Amino acid sequence: MYDWSPQSLLGTSRASGTGVFSAIDARVLLPAAFVSIVALAVTKHWYVPATVFLVIFCFTLYTTPSRKLYLKLLFYPLTVALFIFVIQIYTYGSTVVATVIWPIYAQGIASGWLLCWRVLASVSILILLVESKTQLELMEGLAWFKIPIEVRDLMSLMFRYVSVISEEFTTMFNAQKSRLGYSGKLSWIKKVQNLGIIGGMLLVRSYDRSSRVVMSMMARGYSQQCDIRYEFRHFAKKDYLFSIVSLVVIAGIVLAGVA
Repeated sequence: MYDWSPQSLLGTSRASGTGVFSAIDARVLLPAAFVSIVALAVTKHWYVPATVFLVIFCFTLYTTPSRKLYLKLLFYPLTVALFIFVIQIYTYGSTVVATVIWPIYAQGIASGWLLCWRVLASVSILILLVESKTQLELMEGLAWFKIPIEVRDLMSLMFRYVSVISEEFTTMFNAQKSRLGYSGKLSWIKKVQNLGIIGGMLLVRSYDRSSRVVMSMMARGYSQQCDIRYEFRHFAKKDYLFSIVSLVVIAGIVLAGVA
């Protein structure tokens, strides 16, 4: 039942990592990415996560096999970041600087701007990580850190079925679109209702699929004691070097961000 075919967030299937850090052990990349995101979360100055994002953005854009897919993937976290920014400027603070339908607060602008860059920088790190390592390599790294098998199984299923759900959404959306479900003559309320119908159908189909997946797993003898036997190789010199460089960079982010 397990589909261990590596699947990156860039939407491509590959037998090995294609990123520039593909030669670095996942057991080194995983904690480096986690600690980097934590370091970004405690920064107080927006220009620190902004610099991290721009550096990783240019770096990934230059090394990625598909720039179009990479930019498309960044669209979703950018939308979330802008949504957070809008919520912040209208709800956080006490000093009103402008009024656009509702009052806009100066503190909200500063807080929202900082949160935007934190989100974009953190997502760019995760994209770089998943592009560099395959799904199996990431699962091996998590197993080495003694992450419970339940968590790893859940992550494996998420890797497998997020693309399936996306394909089903695309199919239903195109079916509605071919029936003029999003015609220019319809109001935006009706279009949102049509999207809501798709969401409800996806929820029902996802529940039905999950039931069939559970029955399939049980029929093949799955239990929580089942696990893959991993053989971990020794760390190479490049892994130690990358760890040292990562610690220096993270320390620089913390020092520049909280100073």
